[in-house]
Amino acid sequence: MAELPIWQYDTLFLIAVVLFGVTALAMQNLMSAAIVFGAYSFLMCLIWTTMGAVDVAFTEAAVGAGVSTVFIVATIYNTGASATPRKARISFKLFAGGVAVATGAFLLSALPDFPAWGDPQSPVNSTVAPYYIENTIRDAHVPNIVTTVLADYRSFDTLLETAVVFIACIAIYSILRVDSAKSTVDEPEIIAAPPAYDPTDSLIIRQASRIMVPFMQIFALYVIAHGHYSPGGGFQGGVILGASVILLCISFDLKFVLRQWTEKKIMLLTALGVLIYAAVGVACMFMGGDYLNYNALDPVLPGDMAYARYYGILLVEIGVGVTVMFSMIGIYIILASNGRFKRGL
Repeated sequence: MAELPIWQYDTLFLIAVVLFGVTALAMQNLMSAAIVFGAYSFLMCLIWTTMGAVDVAFTEAAVGAGVSTVFIVATIYNTGASATPRKARISFKLFAGGVAVATGAFLLSALPDFPAWGDPQSPVNSTVAPYYIENTIRDAHVPNIVTTVLADYRSFDTLLETAVVFIACIAIYSILRVDSAKSTVDEPEIIAAPPAYDPTDSLIIRQASRIMVPFMQIFALYVIAHGHYSPGGGFQGGVILGASVILLCISFDLKFVLRQWTEKKIMLLTALGVLIYAAVGVACMFMGGDYLNYNALDPVLPGDMAYARYYGILLVEIGVGVTVMFSMIGIYIILASNGRFKRGL
C-alpha cells in the first residue's frame, strides 16, 4: 500500500497556521481576530493529530479552539470590539524586531545539536520511550501510555499543573471581582427600557442547549473514566464538563446557572479537585508508601495488587477533572459579567 502523503498535509497546515497567526495579530476588529484565533487552534489540533499526539490534539480542540475562544469573546463583550492602534516610534519597532530576530537565531543555532528526526539511536528513542512502552502495562495495567506518564510516572508534575489551574482561577477572580458594596452609589440607577425583542431570548437556542448539555456531560465523564484506554483524561473531560455549563450560561444567563452553582460553591469545588489529588498522595503515605505511590493503596482499593496503580490514576484524574471544570466555569463567569456576577454574555 502506498504511503500517505502526510508531510504534504503538514506543510499545508503549517502555512495556514502562520497565515492565520499573522492575520489575527493584524486585525483591528477583535471579534474577527477571535474567530481567526479559533481557526488557528483548530489547525494546530490537526497538526498534532498528524504527528500522532492525539491527547495533545484533544486538549487543543477543547481548550484552544473551544473554551479559549469563548473566553476571548466574553472579554470583548465587556471591553469593545475594536482595537485602537498606537503609533509606535521607529526606534521601538527596530528594537522589538531586533530582539525577535536575535531570539529566533539563537533558537535555530541549537538545531544542529539535536539528533536527526526519527533517529533510533537518539536518547529518547533508544532509552526513554522503550522503557515506557515495555513497562507501562506491567507497572500500571493501563494501555494508554500517555495517561500513565502523566498521572503515574510524573504525577508530581501533573499535581502542580492542577494547582496552577486553581491558582489562575483565584488570580483572575481576585483581579476582576467587583464587590457590590463598592459599586453602589447614592444616586438611583437609571434603568433603560428593555428592547421590544431580545435576540438572546431564543426558545430554539435554549431548548437545543437543554438537549445537548446531557450528551456533552456524558461524553465528558466517558473521557475522564476511559482516559486509561483512549485519548482523554481529567484535563480534557473537565474542559468539556465546564463547556457544557458555559453553554447554559450563554443560552440562558448567568443567574440561571448561579442558582445552582453559586460563586462560593464554584471556588470550593475548584479547590476540592486539588484536594482530592493531594489527598491520594497523603493516603499513600499513611498506608506506608511514598507520596503518590499508588501501590500502597492496595488494601483499600478493589481488585488485586496489580491494579492498585490503575485505580490510583483514576482517582487523581477525577480530582483533575473537578478542578478544571469549575475553574473554566469560574473564569467564564468572571469575564462575561465583568466581575459583577450579574447577567453577562
